[in-house]
Amino acid sequence: MAKKTIKSCKLLKAVTVNENDSAVEVAKKLHAFQERRIIVVNKKNVPIGIISVLDINDRVVAKGKDIKKTKAKDIMSYPINLIVNINDSAEEVAKKMIARDNYYCPVVEKGILKGLVNYANIINCLKNGKK
Repeated sequence: MAKKTIKSCKLLKAVTVNENDSAVEVAKKLHAFQERRIIVVNKKNVPIGIISVLDINDRVVAKGKDIKKTKAKDIMSYPINLIVNINDSAEEVAKKMIARDNYYCPVVEKGILKGLVNYANIINCLKNGKK
């Protein structure tokens, strides 16, 4: 039986912001999509960082920075802890996610962000196929 790759798994839509978007734009997008964290991409849609609601609080609000002038690239955490390729083994990705305590991670193809994968989708993929 052939090993299943991440390409066989259902990917989640990645909510993203551009590295030059303001902190207020990041916060509005997080709120609109009811997300706790968001992926920061460059002009080529390559994931370069991640911003959580805590990052906005700790790195912008608590420090009194101007939310309209502070850029996503100034508050993002980078490098991203784990980025996987769409052709990576689903089983190996699951092991890496567990080892690095990641619930989900960005998936790229030729460096370009394709979506996110989480534990549940990998387990379903390994168990049943694409679901």
